[in-house]
Amino acid sequence: MIQLTERQHACLRYLCQRTEFVTVETLACNFEVSPRTIRADLGAIEAYLSASDVTLSRSAGRGIRLDVAPTVRASIVASLGKADSRVLSSAERNAVAEMMLVCYPVVTFLAIADYCGVSKQTVSARFADVDAFFSSNGLRLVREPGVGSRVEGPEIDRRRCFLGLTSDDSLYDLLAPIASSVAASHIEEATNLVKQVELACDIGFANSERLQLAIAFMLSRAASGCVLEDGRDTTTDVDREMQDYLVQVQPFVPTKAEAIFLVSILLSQRLSVTGGSDSLPTGRDDEAEDISRLLIDALGEIHEVDEASLEHVISGFTRHVRAALYRSRNGIKIQGEVPVQITSSIPLLYDFTRKQLAGIEGRYGVMFDENEVAYIAMYLDAIYETSVREAVALNVLFVCSFGLASSSILMTRLSHILVDCNVFGPLSAEGVGEFLTRNDIDLIVSTSGFSYPDVPVLEVDPILSQASLDAVKQGISNASYQKLCSGFLSAYSLSGDSSRHYVRDLVDPTAVQVGVSCMSWHEAIRLAACPLLRYGLIDKHYVDQMIAAVENYGPYMVLTPGVAYVHAGVDDGIKRNCIAVLVLNEPIDFGPSGESKRIRVIVVLGVRDKEQSELLNLASIFERGESIRAFERCTDVESILALHD
Repeated sequence: MIQLTERQHACLRYLCQRTEFVTVETLACNFEVSPRTIRADLGAIEAYLSASDVTLSRSAGRGIRLDVAPTVRASIVASLGKADSRVLSSAERNAVAEMMLVCYPVVTFLAIADYCGVSKQTVSARFADVDAFFSSNGLRLVREPGVGSRVEGPEIDRRRCFLGLTSDDSLYDLLAPIASSVAASHIEEATNLVKQVELACDIGFANSERLQLAIAFMLSRAASGCVLEDGRDTTTDVDREMQDYLVQVQPFVPTKAEAIFLVSILLSQRLSVTGGSDSLPTGRDDEAEDISRLLIDALGEIHEVDEASLEHVISGFTRHVRAALYRSRNGIKIQGEVPVQITSSIPLLYDFTRKQLAGIEGRYGVMFDENEVAYIAMYLDAIYETSVREAVALNVLFVCSFGLASSSILMTRLSHILVDCNVFGPLSAEGVGEFLTRNDIDLIVSTSGFSYPDVPVLEVDPILSQASLDAVKQGISNASYQKLCSGFLSAYSLSGDSSRHYVRDLVDPTAVQVGVSCMSWHEAIRLAACPLLRYGLIDKHYVDQMIAAVENYGPYMVLTPGVAYVHAGVDDGIKRNCIAVLVLNEPIDFGPSGESKRIRVIVVLGVRDKEQSELLNLASIFERGESIRAFERCTDVESILALHD
């Protein structure tokens, strides 16, 4: 049987979900590879489909599609869920091992290897990752030579591992057969339980099949003697709504603790409509869809969102919110370092998301932690950046002191770098002034020592050495990011309340320092943080983590011209919300060598309570031209406190 790679597997699933033609270019864009790679993948996919007498239809100028009946599509999707339909990635093999260990008393390397279609040595080589997974979830992996491996630890942590594994859409089809093998005898009971709750509470549930499997697994654990015992946490009062669910669930389980745990699962999948599953609207009007709708509408106030072209992204976003609700209501934590990278690289969208969710959480009775907020922000950033792509395209002016022929050659050599920019010129230095009075230019690329107020100039050598090309790439990247941030802040200011914000309203005067000199950005961050350390608002560890974020992820924190907004995580040593501002005598290079940006101001942000973050308000003040000029001549604290939006 033909085995597909992970990308080919995802590509075929994508085609199964669509009835319209899809171009190779669209597939290449979706999977972030070249059209040539997609064409090669399609060859493997066609070979895989040929075993089922299915072919891809092609139409010149329109693309490809699967011209098959819905039942055939369903059978293809079902086959993709089998482990032997493709080559499993190491992460998927680890997930298989983790699910087996959660479900079975003892598991051998051979059993895992057989399911994944690999050797025992391949499984053994990455088993340390499996060990780390269970350790991070409060469980212990025990290996007995000649017998196999087993998991030990609190029953509730084992169940949360199960819920975490099955809540991942990309893994569900792979892992569901393992769970079903131990829960099969309780599926009918779980189905009856769900139907009874739907009828009695006049409610419906998202993804009933997955919900029933989760409940069947919990029932099977209880039936085998692995029961959640009643304790202090189960003797407290529950609200009236939860009590209605408990009345329906308790006949199915032996303890109140078991009933409360099952109710938490039901609540995480509850749809925000009445009428039971038979009357659910086809639009899946559930809580996740409500929340994603609120967030996208809020983003639409900043910039119009082209929802038609972003339909697949928005659909994925809603699925992610549904999984986030599920994790948050069941105490399942996202693991890994990616959220730190997100909060460092898209701080404006992260802060915007954090503020929006602060107003949503109470309405839906959920609390998203820092990591969940980061991933939701990542989706909103993708939607926003796609929507504003044309609006924030750079206007680049090419200034050259050489003849027209030489200038044209230089522009041709730069064309592949400037492909997403609006390019003007070439002009001589003498003609620039008049041109700029009539046109908005974001960046000037010049072959001579040329400068112009308020417009950054990037000087390149006439022969365009590799160093010059790299400098242009970096300059384009910096200017694009600056324009994106500036556009967001300007639109955010217009969409918010009309009251004027002063720096003195946001920052304590004792935390503002001016006229300071230092030699490096590391020193500047430490100096800026001194007032907050002095008053015990942050720990030294917080300062170290701010520096580490810049070293690891670059100068993304430079959101407005000449100003770096640095911060670390909620759990990195912060006592309460606080801000400090440091204005340097002279600009310095901020960030690792080769990708640094010139800055004069450091803002240290300590954000403990997400609804009280002032990043967006402060950045809206500091991005104004009046503020930028004030920093250059600033000699006293009062002049900084008096700045406003």
